Amino acid sequence: MNKLNKEASIFFQKNQKHVKEEFKKKDALEAVFQTSLTQAESEQLDCLILDGNIDLEEQASEVLLEIKSITSQIKAIQKHHVLLIGEKIYRVREILNKSGSSSTTFSSWIGLVFHTKSSAYNALAYYELFLKLPSQSWRVIFQSIPYKTAYLLASRKGEIEDKMTVIEKIQGLHNSAAICILNKYLPSSRDTVISAVSSEEDINKVISDKLLELLKIVCLNPKISQYNMNLLQQLLESTLGNFNDTD
Repeated sequence: MNKLNKEASIFFQKNQKHVKEEFKKKDALEAVFQTSLTQAESEQLDCLILDGNIDLEEQASEVLLEIKSITSQIKAIQKHHVLLIGEKIYRVREILNKSGSSSTTFSSWIGLVFHTKSSAYNALAYYELFLKLPSQSWRVIFQSIPYKTAYLLASRKGEIEDKMTVIEKIQGLHNSAAICILNKYLPSSRDTVISAVSSEEDINKVISDKLLELLKIVCLNPKISQYNMNLLQQLLESTLGNFNDTD
């Protein structure tokens, strides 16, 4: 009997130790992937869970806390995923640069590894901007910004101080509002060119330059896709329509 008690005690101690280790792993994982929801996100979850669920009235607080905790963990995992991908792309580019490889090698590698090059370059730009931010608090704010806005911000030309100003102004906003502010403070190069064109003479100069570039390409007799043929047709129809309106 004493032997059985001793074996049972050893089994219990081992099992208790295993349970404690599993809880530690869970706590560590939650600590790594925990991030705060914005006020807007928290309110959206309140409406989603509580709206029409009369049965949840008594346990609403507990249910909401658990769902919000899991939601914030998922969001953190997504953000860590982008950073990890961006960091790996960054490292490959550094290795290729040190080995003296051309930029086309890096581009070809991206095409080999990723389904779309844009997603790879977005992750790279995201990671590079993340690195440039001066402190962890700034990085936390940057990670709270919606992905589409964050990708646009990261890819825009501008000093880090200007980007930090934008980050301050757009934190907590949805994509549409955030992008409007981003375009105001850091417009895209295309928008910059358009806004710089103020007179009819300037407009025609831009058109001439673009048409000459297009003419040089067409003179090489490339196989033009149906999509580009449609664009050319739209261009001609619009141009002829404007010409007829002036008669």
